[in-house]
Order: sequence, then C-alpha cells, then structure tokens
Amino acid sequence: MIMPMKISEFKTGVINRIREKFEVKERMGGHVYYEVWHQGKKIKETHHSHGRKEISDRVLGAIKRQLNLNTTQQLDDLKNCSMSAEDYLDLLKQKHVIGD
Repeated sequence: MIMPMKISEFKTGVINRIREKFEVKERMGGHVYYEVWHQGKKIKETHHSHGRKEISDRVLGAIKRQLNLNTTQQLDDLKNCSMSAEDYLDLLKQKHVIGD
C-alpha cells in the first residue's frame, strides 16, 4: 500500500506520464475528472475530489482499478517515472483494453 498522494503529485506525475502516449481530457465538476483517450476512443476515466490536497489510500485504490493497473505500486511507479508511458501502453495492450 502506498501513502496518500498529493493532488499536485498525481497531476504532474501520473497524469503527465500518461499524457506522453495518450490524450487526456480534464473536466471539472464536484470532482476533477480525467478521460484517457487512445486513437479517438475514450478508454479510461478516473477522478479525485476537487477540494482536497491529498488523495487517500482508498481513493488511490479506486484510481488504480479505473486505470487498469495491477497494484497501487504501479500507480506510484507512474508518479515517480519508474513506469514509463510506453510500459503503461503495453500493460493496457496485455489486458486487451486497447489493440496493437
């Protein structure tokens, strides 16, 4: 289990890493929503609370599932750049979320 993540770390780490290979659309409401698009098709969506400074372990677990990651450590790896956007792309291909 990873520690709570600051929203700024999530945006600059995880979301920006994903943006290297995918289009990410952000929209605001009661939460901040991120839609992950590949080849013109929305493939994933995740969100976090708008008013918080940190994302709790519980919410990080939900984000992990929404992004089709196997572990919360992979989410942390995206944030810390030890998982590349190419690695994430390959993971989604292995899980048949996207085609080759």
